Amino acid sequence: MSYKSHIPNGLTSIRFIAAPLFFYAFLNDLFLVSLFILILSGITDVLDGYVARKMGTSSNKGAYLDVTADFALIVICFLAYIIKGWYDPLILVLIIAMFLLFVATSGLEKPVYDPLGKYLGAYLMLMIFISLIFPEIVLRQVLLILLILICLTSVLTRLFFFMRRSDGL
Repeated sequence: MSYKSHIPNGLTSIRFIAAPLFFYAFLNDLFLVSLFILILSGITDVLDGYVARKMGTSSNKGAYLDVTADFALIVICFLAYIIKGWYDPLILVLIIAMFLLFVATSGLEKPVYDPLGKYLGAYLMLMIFISLIFPEIVLRQVLLILLILICLTSVLTRLFFFMRRSDGL
């Protein structure tokens, strides 16, 4: 592994650091700081893959690190929201179940990206962002309903693509 691979992985790792910082800032009502942390996290999420492709250092290991960093950040953000009473704790069950489904259907060699499931993380990040910018109960309920619909559709498409991959098609 060359030093070049450390650059995109370093960008990805920023989200592991951002998660507890967001948690602390949000629970201490530092909403502007929380927003800055989310924006920085979003930038690193876009940049890590772009940099890896440009430098020719894309790898399955890097892809899993990226997904895991996203998962950690998303779980910590929603945990903070749950503590503040913004979301029901069951949302974490849904998020964790979707991550476990990703791991179970991807195998350890190459991640499987279904047409909708690859956007689930982006939607969750957007949901965190919108919830922070517009902290209205009705809006959070709409976002939650959309999340449930996306998750159900994602489960179906992921299983379809996993079965197609298993059949060798």
